Amino acid sequence: MRYSNSLVTLTIGESNTCTGGIRNMAGNSASLLTKTQRNRIRDDFDELVEEKKRRDQQRIRERIRSGLFDFHLLADYPDRQFALTFDETPDDELRTALADTTLVVERLRELHGIDRAEVIEEARTRAETVSDATTGTETLSRVELRTAAEIRRETEAEVKERVGTGRWDTRADRLAKLGASAFIPLALIGIFDWYVSGNLLGATAPVSSLLMAILAVSMIGWLLIVAAQALKHDVLPAFRKLMRNPEAAVRGAVTNLFEDPKETLRESWEEL
Repeated sequence: MRYSNSLVTLTIGESNTCTGGIRNMAGNSASLLTKTQRNRIRDDFDELVEEKKRRDQQRIRERIRSGLFDFHLLADYPDRQFALTFDETPDDELRTALADTTLVVERLRELHGIDRAEVIEEARTRAETVSDATTGTETLSRVELRTAAEIRRETEAEVKERVGTGRWDTRADRLAKLGASAFIPLALIGIFDWYVSGNLLGATAPVSSLLMAILAVSMIGWLLIVAAQALKHDVLPAFRKLMRNPEAAVRGAVTNLFEDPKETLRESWEEL
C-alpha cells in the first residue's frame, strides 16, 4: 500500500532481509528500504534495463529523503522507547549500524558543502529546544556536541594542565623578558642620542653599559637553553634514527619536506 506526505510518496509493504552482514531487527515491519531495493543496491542494479534502473533509483532517493526528515520526529523520542527498540540487538551490531549511519550523514554533509561546525551548532539549538519541551529525554543533556576547534582547544588545555611548563622553559622565558626590558631603554637612548642630543650615550655611560651587560647575559642564557633543548629533543633523536637506519631516516625527511609541501605547511601552521 502507499502512504503520501508533503515531502514524498512512499511505497511500503515488502519484507526485510539482512544487509551487509548486519541482520535487520525490524522483521516484517516497514523499513527505510524495501527488500527488493536492498537487493537491487547489493547487486548494483544488475540485469535491469536502464528505464527500470532509473525508476528504482528514484524511488530509493525518495525513501532516503523521507527517512532523513523523519529524524525530526525522532530527535525527542523517549529514551525508554529507544532502549526497548534495541534491547535484543548485540552491541557489536548496533555499533556497526551507528558507524554506517555516521558515514551516511558525513557524506551528505560533504556533498552539500555544509560545515560540520554549523551542523553541531544547529544540533545544540535543537537539543535545547526539545529537551525543554519534552520529558523522558535525559540522554539529550549527556550528548557532547563539540566542534573540531573546541576539541583541539580543550585537548591543548588538558595537556598544558597535565604536563605544565618546564623549569627550563620558564627560565628561558624570564631571560627573554629580561633582555627585552634592557633592550627597549637602550634603544631609546641610542635613538635620542642619534637624532637629538649627540652626547646622551656619554652622559648615561654607566646605565648604558649596565643595560648592554644585562642584554648580553640574558640573550646568551636564552640561546644556551634553547640550543640545549633543541639538541636533546630534536638533534639527538634525529641523529640516533639516522645511525640506526640511514635510508629510512633520509627517506622520511625527504617525504615530509617534498612529497606534500602544502600539508606540511598546514600542519606546521596548526602546531603554532
